[in-house]
Amino acid sequence: MLKRNVLILLTMMLSFSSSAALVKFSFEGEVTEIDNIVGNFWDPSVIGTKISGYMIMDTELAIGGREEVSYYWWNNIDSDPGALTTFFEILGKNYVLSGDYDYNAMYDSYVTDEFLEYGGGIDEYGDAVPDSFGLKDTEQQETTVNGEVTFINKKFAFGISDSLIDFLTDFRPVPGVSEPQPDWLQEILWVDDGTIDNGKSGGGSFDYYETFDDGITSRETVADAMLYFRLNQVSTQQISSVSTPNSFGLFIISAAMLIFRFRLRLKASVGK
Repeated sequence: MLKRNVLILLTMMLSFSSSAALVKFSFEGEVTEIDNIVGNFWDPSVIGTKISGYMIMDTELAIGGREEVSYYWWNNIDSDPGALTTFFEILGKNYVLSGDYDYNAMYDSYVTDEFLEYGGGIDEYGDAVPDSFGLKDTEQQETTVNGEVTFINKKFAFGISDSLIDFLTDFRPVPGVSEPQPDWLQEILWVDDGTIDNGKSGGGSFDYYETFDDGITSRETVADAMLYFRLNQVSTQQISSVSTPNSFGLFIISAAMLIFRFRLRLKASVGK
């Protein structure tokens, strides 16, 4: 498990630009509801269990959103390289949403569909606006084996807010960018202890959709399922800020990745 988590983290960091300032959004919560629309993707036993994980953001790719008003900012990354990669765990099982499949070579375009939201401050009436932010990450993957096509679409999103405590800094100007941007590099700790009227709200969802087409009959929906959760803690931490590539470090990591992949292929060929 530890080796897998380290490998995932290294893969994430390699996928970001060399000049990236990476921020890790760690979260913990509890599964509150499931909805198996098609299939039985989720077992009822997951309700009430812990969900934990993190999202990693490349803040250089998050820049470019728009400020609707002085207290609200958003960015829908639709046709550009994504800024988010997600890892989470439920009952010992890992789930990953990477940016490996965002680029569609056939159409020379991206199918990213990420959403970044940030708010707080004072509105036009002089009233305080609850500090809040929300993130949505997606992954679409289509594989074809012997003419049989499997399509998987994943969506993971969460948001937190606090109407009593300002836990975010204000928007900041960025050179060369017309709209002020959120300061994603700030380190925060948001905790909801569950007490009544504490001003805090936090939760999210994971949407899993899978279809299968054998090339003969019509496409079949294998799974269409939703999972909902509430959050009790979210923290952020800057994990890397590299102005120039570290060639030797990248070489070592790349070599480790190649060896790992070679071993996987060797095991697969032996098992055939």
